[in-house]
Amino acid sequence: MRDGQQACCPGCATAYHHDGPAALCKSRKAMKGRAGHLKRHCRMSEAERNALIEEQRRTCPLCLACPVHVDHDHGTGRVRGVLCFSCNAALGQFKDRPDVLRRAAEYLEGNVWKPIFEAPGVYQLPS
Repeated sequence: MRDGQQACCPGCATAYHHDGPAALCKSRKAMKGRAGHLKRHCRMSEAERNALIEEQRRTCPLCLACPVHVDHDHGTGRVRGVLCFSCNAALGQFKDRPDVLRRAAEYLEGNVWKPIFEAPGVYQLPS
């Protein structure tokens, strides 16, 4: 039986070291691949993920591309939805911080960084 910390149960780990990969238990083999990743990280099955994709009309809510990656809150582990790879990675790069994302949007729209030149090497940000 797994203890939640190891990749497989102690008996299977011992067998693996003696007999190689063929000795892995069914639970260990089941935890490999995409289905295992979904179970471990998102606590959902592929069918549940597919239902979520259909519920979102097969569209990433941010960029409107085809979603394939389950997005979750890293603090709570709660699944928020399904995003495309790029949008999911972008949220991760911004550390899931809405304030940073708002500033990034303002920056892209040209509303943030418009310094006023006062003297050589001295700039002031508009208020």
